[in-house]
Amino acid sequence: MSAMADPGDNGEGRARNELSGQVVGNVVQARDIGQVTLRTPASAPARIPRQLPPEPRGFVNRVSELDALDRLLEETGDGSAPLLAVVSGLGGVGKSAVSRRWAHRVRGRFADGQLYADLGASRHRGGVEVSDVLGGFLRALGVHEEWIPADLPERAALFRSKTADLRLLIVLDDVEHAAQVTPMLPASAAGAVVVTSHRRLGELIVAGAVPVPVAPLGEEEGVRLLAGVLGDERVNADPVAARELARLCGGLPVALRVAAARLTQRRTWPISRLVNELADERRRLERLAAGGKTIVEAVFETACRALPPEAALLYRLLGAMPVADFSAQVVQVVAGVEPEETERLLEVLLEANLIEETEQERYRFHDLVRLHASRPAARQEVPEERETTLHRVASWYLGRTAAADRAIMGSRLRLASAPGPADAGTPFASPGEALDWLESERRNILAFLRLAGQAGWDEIVWQTVEALWALYHNRKHYADWIEAGRLGAVSARRCGDRAAEARMRNQTARALIELGEFDPAIEDLLLAKSLAEASGSRRMEAAVLESLGQADLARNATDSAIERFTEALALNEAMNNPRGVGLQTYHLGQAYGAANRLHDAAEAFERAMAVMGEVGDELSQAKAGIELGLAYRELGRSAEAVETVARAAETMRARRIPVKEARAWEVLADLAADTGDDEGAGEYLRRAIAACLASGNRTRADALSGRLPADGSP
Repeated sequence: MSAMADPGDNGEGRARNELSGQVVGNVVQARDIGQVTLRTPASAPARIPRQLPPEPRGFVNRVSELDALDRLLEETGDGSAPLLAVVSGLGGVGKSAVSRRWAHRVRGRFADGQLYADLGASRHRGGVEVSDVLGGFLRALGVHEEWIPADLPERAALFRSKTADLRLLIVLDDVEHAAQVTPMLPASAAGAVVVTSHRRLGELIVAGAVPVPVAPLGEEEGVRLLAGVLGDERVNADPVAARELARLCGGLPVALRVAAARLTQRRTWPISRLVNELADERRRLERLAAGGKTIVEAVFETACRALPPEAALLYRLLGAMPVADFSAQVVQVVAGVEPEETERLLEVLLEANLIEETEQERYRFHDLVRLHASRPAARQEVPEERETTLHRVASWYLGRTAAADRAIMGSRLRLASAPGPADAGTPFASPGEALDWLESERRNILAFLRLAGQAGWDEIVWQTVEALWALYHNRKHYADWIEAGRLGAVSARRCGDRAAEARMRNQTARALIELGEFDPAIEDLLLAKSLAEASGSRRMEAAVLESLGQADLARNATDSAIERFTEALALNEAMNNPRGVGLQTYHLGQAYGAANRLHDAAEAFERAMAVMGEVGDELSQAKAGIELGLAYRELGRSAEAVETVARAAETMRARRIPVKEARAWEVLADLAADTGDDEGAGEYLRRAIAACLASGNRTRADALSGRLPADGSP
């Protein structure tokens, strides 16, 4: 912006005041300025992710690998893509340790933060959902759940938009395929991505990635690692045996650490005694070959023989579970002992380096140890004991999931009976805590659903799937949602429970509707409708009719949607189910609005608000209030619209639901503009912008900012 004086200006007002170029923010153009007050929209707090795990302990050498990664930062590339390195090598060779060590060394060069994902934790007995990882990254960058797209391509596009100008470091651990990496590459040439994999990922190398191979430790480095655990004095007392132990361990750090932990437990043993034990072993882990010797299983067997019987049993039973990690609560269920004894047994396994603590009260096997733990689980335990333990854990997950569902959703249609206190565990302190627990355990729950389905534990399967609605409906894990629904439908059918099968198919169809896959959704819903009618469950009939109405509404078949919702409403009225009446009336109002039947829509929303108020559902009442305000506006009832939407806006703000809050403020801004109240419209727009920013929807915030007066005045 510039103010230019006319050459012929005699001081009597012939000055030029010009504005050119692209302008972002406030602009003031005037001749005489007394006092100016500028107000800008509230912005969301800065979100700088710091996701790197702690630095590895006992790190040894790896100078060449770290130098190779350092050289990565010296690469200039063509300026169109982030720097990319592939750290590859044998499982257990220390790839993750190298990448973490380097990431911590250089993190100061990436001012916009660090993102981290362990894809191996997601892959155990199932595919990695790259879309879920991207969703987590977007949340870490401040994008609200409501604005994260469902489809992978759209998530990848949004991720590139969010990272276009960022200096961001991304570490992707235990990648299986190059295709898992491509969607997670940021769009900024100032960023860097480090990938670890047991594969070379040649596709990425061809595309320009820097290869950083990680070989097993040499004997000297292996001895240094042992000395770091055992102490120099003990290693120097038997240097030949120490070198032989490093060789027998194949240079794999995880094997060396297990061997060192064994010697730490036996302080009177010379190193040569353990060397002799390992030399006699014949059992191998085929994929853990190094230097022509397959000795890692022997190392683990030696470590396990040193365990107390109860810890050895727990180790084998944990190895039988189909999960990548586990909480202390699950370990207690597996062990069948009190919390204090569970903690002691975990300490024994931690001391032996057979498990690691990934975060507080959460554990996992090292990648290589898992292979060993799963073998004795099948070999040494009688099938009945193993099956009993797995059934106990599956039942516990059912009880805990059902308790979380009730904490989040309150009173709703449920076909399963309520779990008892022994099944549910400690009550959740809040709906948020319950949802967080479901999120942290969702992969494990799905893994146990697969196992339970194969084992024929059908009641557990469908009841768990029903309870997972609280997670899937709120967090939109569509792949999990659909797979779980299919498993539940199969199990319900085997149980001969038609209502339960209808429930499973109805829940699955809701995911398909949200994804726009209407044909399979309708197929599921029509079958669910027949099953519900045959079962005699009128509440299930009403639920299926609601979903059919949602499908019609999504396809703009408003007449059919009205018919469905009307029928569902009649069923709920006949059953004297007030919450169902309120919900179906709300949906009916939406359908009327889509059909431009504004008077009918307003009456429906008024009734929905009244019913939801009677049953104490404040959130649903506020949602109906926003829709009612929109109908009132179209009908010219502006004063009533303002009053209704203002109450809804305050409710959404109090309940910390920024997406709906922003929508309410935006409606109020429109209502103020209708009456020429520019000052009020500006204030409401600023509140809407602040709520959008709080939810991570900067795109909508920018659009609303464009509606503010150019001079920034109210």
